Amino acid sequence: MRTVLALSILLFSTFCTAEKMLTVLVGMDKPPYIQLQDGTGFELELLRKVVQRMGYEAVFLHVPNARIRYLLEQGHGDIATLQSVREPSSDLFYSMPYIRYQNAVITLRQNELQIQLSQDLARLRVIAFQNASQVLGQDFAEMTETSRRYQETTNQKTQVDMLLADRVDAVVMDINIFHYFRRVADDNQPIQLHSLFPASDYRAAFRDRRLQQAFDQALAEVQQRERYRQLQLEFFGSVNQLTALTHMP
Repeated sequence: MRTVLALSILLFSTFCTAEKMLTVLVGMDKPPYIQLQDGTGFELELLRKVVQRMGYEAVFLHVPNARIRYLLEQGHGDIATLQSVREPSSDLFYSMPYIRYQNAVITLRQNELQIQLSQDLARLRVIAFQNASQVLGQDFAEMTETSRRYQETTNQKTQVDMLLADRVDAVVMDINIFHYFRRVADDNQPIQLHSLFPASDYRAAFRDRRLQQAFDQALAEVQQRERYRQLQLEFFGSVNQLTALTHMP
């Protein structure tokens, strides 16, 4: 795996020496944000348009999320995506948030479950995305430690399939990912969203401050265009992303 990754980085670095190309380090397959099968998805299309507005062509290098910032710090690529916080001690420069994930607890409406706190999940059959226990706050983490019916998976399609088949009581995942796999399953069972978690806004990171500033300017301009709204409707079926006015430093 490491040999393949190193070779991929070398090939992309060689390919992207052209003056008008930027290598963008992005995650692996995660529809509807990143769809490796056809090289599209909301996140890829948004980044492609922002980089184009900066005057460059985006070339995507797909790596595991945990490796994205590390590879940028090691001199590979020009833009590291999906960064959650600024790091004052780092030599990197961080953009304004460019994408929003909204995790929620999702249940079948027919089961009439009342879920207002993370602890309410302790008695239920719950399947969450990988590492949810580490990123969804202390209350949720404490629930996972006491529950005997909690599990995590890397396969988010499995989460949706299990809920729709009533094999679990609740899933914990991003609502756009849930609705994507629900459409794939062609299942219209009424569901209920339990909003226990705040939205997660992610930034891009750069080694070059000028690129970061150009990215922010281009991002704000793209977000003001009708195409930005159309992309959300195309991939999510609703408008639920950041706008230039919601940016906070």
